[in-house]
Amino acid sequence: MIDSNNFNVQEGKSPLKTLRELLGDISQEELARRIGVSVVTVSRWERGVTPATFTIPQMKAFIRELKSVGIDIENFPDDLSPFRFP
Repeated sequence: MIDSNNFNVQEGKSPLKTLRELLGDISQEELARRIGVSVVTVSRWERGVTPATFTIPQMKAFIRELKSVGIDIENFPDDLSPFRFP
């Protein structure tokens, strides 16, 4: 299992992008297909243009993807926008 307590997110990097990389370095297109959103949506989430919001079916699909590689969502950050140091 991947230790989700130790997400080492660099300043300016999206936790969502880090998670996508942990899923096997899949593309934005592939993540979008798997969870049922557009590529533009994934791109906007990763860039922090819009906050990551999911419908229930999209969230279930996202959680299934993460569980498939042993990622526990209990310790995820509350915001998946790019991290910025204060």
